[in-house]
Amino acid sequence: MANTKVCVLAGNTGAKEYSMLEKYASQGCSIAFMDKNKELGRLIKEEIERVYHVAVFFFHGDVEQEEDRDIFFAAVKEMYGGTDYIICKNDFAEG
Repeated sequence: MANTKVCVLAGNTGAKEYSMLEKYASQGCSIAFMDKNKELGRLIKEEIERVYHVAVFFFHGDVEQEEDRDIFFAAVKEMYGGTDYIICKNDFAEG
């Protein structure tokens, strides 16, 4: 697993984002994503694991909440050591 690439999605998972996760999973990437919708997140996690046989980490949280982002990215760093691809759906930078 040391050579496995990691794709991270921060933001709600719509059809476009799900397609991106599928693309990276089909290439053998481990997946980490967060979503406010707990049931949808669990379904996506199970489906990607079942179809693509890759590790998937789902975090139930809100990308717009700084505390949720901090917890999510700390968990990803702990689990995978780093990331290769980051997809951020929402612009959560302070302006």
